[in-house]
Amino acid sequence: MTPALEPPSRPAPGAGGLVARGVGKAFGGRPVLRQVYLDVPPGRIAVVKGPNGVGKTTLLRIFATVVRPDSGDAFVDGASVSKQGARVRERVGVAFVNERSLFWRLSGRQNLRLFARTRGVSRAAAETQIEALLEEFGMREVATRRVADVSAGQRQRLVLMRAALGDPSAYLLDEPLRGLDETGVATVLDFIRARAADGRALLIVAPTVEHFAGLDADWLRLEEGRLLAGDRAGVGSAP
Repeated sequence: MTPALEPPSRPAPGAGGLVARGVGKAFGGRPVLRQVYLDVPPGRIAVVKGPNGVGKTTLLRIFATVVRPDSGDAFVDGASVSKQGARVRERVGVAFVNERSLFWRLSGRQNLRLFARTRGVSRAAAETQIEALLEEFGMREVATRRVADVSAGQRQRLVLMRAALGDPSAYLLDEPLRGLDETGVATVLDFIRARAADGRALLIVAPTVEHFAGLDADWLRLEEGRLLAGDRAGVGSAP
């Protein structure tokens, strides 16, 4: 089997990006993550594949401070998820596969305004960011429609736009291409490339990652709670 990623020689977190040092997590006595080490520096993309239930989303939730690690720690721009949760939440843009997290009776634009407010973005800055994101995602034509009345793919794009509000320095993306047509996939991949080019760190997880193969990324897979190196096509190294 491919060996798990080894602890780096420097145990302290880096100055920027996403860093995991010996992260472990168990639920009901069942280990889900075992001594996970990860470095995603600013400007890099890491893509992690693995079947449902192996702990990919748990890893994202730890970085997002939603789940607390049982051992080890994770850092965003040097801030500890265990000890400096508020600072971490200021720096991350999170998009989980859960379109129910949107307010379905509100329009797309109203949703984005509301979430911008919760992130502490000023009204003027929010309007500027929202207009730019609607243009980037090709969503101007549906921005005034209720979330309940748009397609699943359009709701997925709204979730990603919400993650970009406040110009975070790191992104945590859970299956960002789910439910998207060919045009939507191309749009989201362009969004990911643009954020990496702008110096953001991005951690992406998905059951299969072939659609991400065109990205300049670090390819990983989660297996039996350990993070292993994978190949560029996302198929993973042979066991």
